[in-house]
Amino acid sequence: MHITHSYSKYCLLLLLLLTARLGVSQGFVGITSQQNSGLWSVYQNPALLVNDKYSLRVHAVSGGVHIDNNYVKYAAPFSMVDLMLGNNPRPLSAYDLEEIRNGKPKHGTLAAELRGPALAFKISPTTHVAIMTRVRSGAQVTNASEKLLGVVRLGLANVENYQNLEYLALYASHADNKFNAVSQAYSEWALSLGQVLSESDYHRLLGGVTIKRYFGYAGAYIQNHSLRYRLVPDTSMTNAALLQVDRFNADLGYTSVNDMSVLSPSWLLGRNATGKGWGLDLGVSYDLLGEDEKHVLRLSGSVTDIGRITYSDQRARKYTIDSQDKQITASEWASYTTPREGESRMSTVGRVLEEQFGLAETDRTSEFQLATPQALNLSADLRLMRNIYVNTTWIKSMRVTSVPGLRASSLLAVTPRLDADKIGVSLPIIRQNGAWAVGGAARVGAFMIGSDNLLGLFARNGNIKAQGADVYAGVSIGIKSDK
Repeated sequence: MHITHSYSKYCLLLLLLLTARLGVSQGFVGITSQQNSGLWSVYQNPALLVNDKYSLRVHAVSGGVHIDNNYVKYAAPFSMVDLMLGNNPRPLSAYDLEEIRNGKPKHGTLAAELRGPALAFKISPTTHVAIMTRVRSGAQVTNASEKLLGVVRLGLANVENYQNLEYLALYASHADNKFNAVSQAYSEWALSLGQVLSESDYHRLLGGVTIKRYFGYAGAYIQNHSLRYRLVPDTSMTNAALLQVDRFNADLGYTSVNDMSVLSPSWLLGRNATGKGWGLDLGVSYDLLGEDEKHVLRLSGSVTDIGRITYSDQRARKYTIDSQDKQITASEWASYTTPREGESRMSTVGRVLEEQFGLAETDRTSEFQLATPQALNLSADLRLMRNIYVNTTWIKSMRVTSVPGLRASSLLAVTPRLDADKIGVSLPIIRQNGAWAVGGAARVGAFMIGSDNLLGLFARNGNIKAQGADVYAGVSIGIKSDK
């Protein structure tokens, strides 16, 4: 995605806070709950691999984009779909993003995911195996204050922008001691094993494990320990402010890489990776069976994305920032969102921080780690009548406190659905990041399409002030039916 400089700062904010939860484990709730969703559900719980009615399945391709945040509501006169496709009649404005002012810490996630070729097959009546590939990319801000994000949203070039924000009055001192920002792009190869642990006419207990090999292509993080700052008038520029940084103590790490697409299928080959790592998913599932051998009640639980990626070649740069009494001008502030030719945005932020806070080559360490978005997944699936089900899913982020990294976006979803062999329709109702979302998903044969936040995709003119958006689609072909 290429963005013109005239409104790049607003798009960057949108990416970080509204457009950009690859936390970041995407839910794909409308599809993963369906019986014949193929490998979609295996990414959430490897034990569910055994439930596939096909003894041989080819997963061609699938993918999705997810956005959620609790800082701004989208109120532009054009939809997010228009914005993504470039059909917006004017640039996005700071005032198209309506602040949610409640004094609470702010979080935002952008996540994109491409699930590449995969193959699942049965090796015995009780054992299924799958080989899967995936590319993931995401950006996330956590625990940021409304005040700091107000500066990010409005910039320093027009002090009049702050007239209605009393908490950002000139000369007032502000402290932010918790915020973190992370961005990461990586691929994975995964081997899944699903096993029937116990079975009778009335119940079935399943277990599963997925082992993952990660290839990291780009990563960046800022872990803030102490930030104290003020806005003061810039006497050298009309109607502008300076950001007076009285104290900034933080850890910074990033990979110095060239500009790249959000997702690249070539990453699946693992070439030119700047980092590598291992990951693990563990899951169990219990079915209470009816007379037709289909489940009446299914209870399942898993822990996914246990792992981390180590970046340790010459492109990895890690610093500790401990600086006092620095001033940032409006033009310097704009440089954070103005990459040099061929430079990635995350490299731009890292480079500018190096320059402005006097980080020397002797201060650099060439290795850092980023954790993958570990999550606890619990679900209950109840059949109400022949092809009518209702699913409840709870995804809870399991933060690795000692290592920076993307966090899974926690959510609670209730999803009624019609679920037959050839077709499936589901209507997820989701609570996430302090907001409600309503989605829809459809499966017809091998084709699937859906959204866990339909209103966020098409809302415009502030009629529905969405806090995010979500869309996904894919093709999964069952070749040999076993049931």
